[in-house]
Amino acid sequence: MQITIAVMLLYGSYRNDVKLLSSMQAEYQRIITFNDDKKFLHVITSNPQRLEENQIAIFWQADNQEEAKRIGGFDLLAPTRPLNTYLANERSWITQVTSVPYISLPMQAKTGTYWMVQPTLAHFPTVFSEWTRIGMALTLLAFVCAGFVWKLIHSTLAPLFSLAHQLDEASTASLDTLYIAFNVSEGNKSGQLSAMSQSINKLLTRLSMVIESMENTLHAIAHDLRTPLSRIRLSAESALIGSKSQTESEAALKSALTDCLESSEIANQMLTTLMKINDEAAGRSMPSFHSIDVKDTLEKVVEWYEEAAEEKSITLIIDCQKGQQLVSDESKLIQVLVNLLDNAIKFTPEDGTVVLAYEVDAKSARITVSDTGMGIAEEHQTLIFSRLFRTEQSRSTEGYGLGLSLAKAITTTIRGELSVTSELGKGSIFTLRFPQKRAA
Repeated sequence: MQITIAVMLLYGSYRNDVKLLSSMQAEYQRIITFNDDKKFLHVITSNPQRLEENQIAIFWQADNQEEAKRIGGFDLLAPTRPLNTYLANERSWITQVTSVPYISLPMQAKTGTYWMVQPTLAHFPTVFSEWTRIGMALTLLAFVCAGFVWKLIHSTLAPLFSLAHQLDEASTASLDTLYIAFNVSEGNKSGQLSAMSQSINKLLTRLSMVIESMENTLHAIAHDLRTPLSRIRLSAESALIGSKSQTESEAALKSALTDCLESSEIANQMLTTLMKINDEAAGRSMPSFHSIDVKDTLEKVVEWYEEAAEEKSITLIIDCQKGQQLVSDESKLIQVLVNLLDNAIKFTPEDGTVVLAYEVDAKSARITVSDTGMGIAEEHQTLIFSRLFRTEQSRSTEGYGLGLSLAKAITTTIRGELSVTSELGKGSIFTLRFPQKRAA
């Protein structure tokens, strides 16, 4: 950059010198041509400042002489070579600047030639001063730009370094405290890379949920499968150890096998449901979204439970207009509704009512399953979606406390929300909520 600027300044100085010489040559030539030599000599001797300031010397060379003599202007020794060897515009400017010490232009007189001679780059000190000034300005600008770029890079990369540091720390943390160990929002208060931070936090939240789901599954397997396994063991031991007659032994063995079969079926169903919940939480069962007719879907679910409802004289009502559409995964939605309707019928006394309704407003689309059953205490309403949780009132009915957990997991998979409002003795309302834009 500095070399380029120097070359440009040298070229500009040379062109200015040539231009000035040509202008003065034309002016002096007119004086010599239209007046006489005396007038010309008077001009250059009476006003030498212009010539001296521009380092221009005037030489006289008679027609019959090779030697030239200075007669005015800048104090310059006579060049050793003929003056016509220094003519301007006779060669390239680079050659002129680098290898020729003078610039010369002739002015013809009657008996000889006047020569204007100027040292090459007569204004080099000015050029050097200008080059130094520009160089200092560019250096300062370079420092300012470097500082700005460094600050920009630092402010851009600092969150990445912080992110990498937090990832290193989180890699050594226990899995159950991963989200706490790596809280991206704490290290990103200034807002840099906020989109990345939010995405990572969402990912870690889901990862924490999967880890929690796996731990709950393992806990359930370790704790709640112990009962059916213990029954299987006790039944087998009772049948093998007891000292009875052959007839009694056969009966005891048959009874023990029946208990073992029932207990193994309970254990199998519990394991199957737990694994379904775990698969939903881990995202292994991806939904397939398409537009469905909500009333048709509700009618399918109700049709499966009409007989069970009739046995308890429970009235099933569908409150949904024909043709209303919802974008969802129908098979998964049916699984959720089956669990909710099964619970509603199970915990609603005889002559009760269960209503499946669908409504849409400006904020959301909602499917509700409401009943006139026993209701749920307020302190239990946030716990009923936990695995294997059963209230005291529900322990007398069949079930493992996994239905609502599975419904909750599937609802999350189809990108909805499942909530409950209830009052003891009056019934419950379970609400499946979806964004309004899903209502087609």
